[in-house]
Amino acid sequence: MKVRSVSFDTSFLLHNKPSIDTVTKLLERDNIPCFITTTVVSELEQLKIWGRITKFEYKHAIKRWKNTHAKVIDFKNRLLSDAFGKACIRSMEKHHGVSKENIANDCSILVSTLKNGVDLFLSEDFHFTSEITKEVIKEVKSAACTEYHQMCDSILYSINAETFLDAYNNGNIDLDIVKSKIISIRKSGKRLNDRKYY
Repeated sequence: MKVRSVSFDTSFLLHNKPSIDTVTKLLERDNIPCFITTTVVSELEQLKIWGRITKFEYKHAIKRWKNTHAKVIDFKNRLLSDAFGKACIRSMEKHHGVSKENIANDCSILVSTLKNGVDLFLSEDFHFTSEITKEVIKEVKSAACTEYHQMCDSILYSINAETFLDAYNNGNIDLDIVKSKIISIRKSGKRLNDRKYY
């Protein structure tokens, strides 16, 4: 599949794996259009203000985003955004068993990403990269389809940096590799690697 666009999750921008910098360099080199949602921008600022990330981590995340020339995207229609967000939260609760408070921002990010027709969503968060999340994406698309026809046909793959590097080659992504790498993880909590924002 030719990669037309990529969006970043907060966890992707903050994770300290060197592979993430390799990914952003490839995206910049190949001029792949990149995006970041207003929710991710807000999360980064809040994490810095609350002291949950250092100033260095914050600046490094911003540098990664800026190096790819990622544009900020949003879902302008608040009424529909909220409705689709609620559909996402219900689906996340059902499939992942996660509590509403822990998933509201994730759902806002997912809905904005889907609405803007992004192909690849890069994340290090199992609530996005798990095979189970395909059901969530399907249910959100179904809820949104009548209002936003472009969301009916949108195909979004949510993967981590390693999967991207294994599957990416000169502007294309090998979907067979992507499908072979996605595993079914179901966890109700948000804590992973002892860092709450992952």
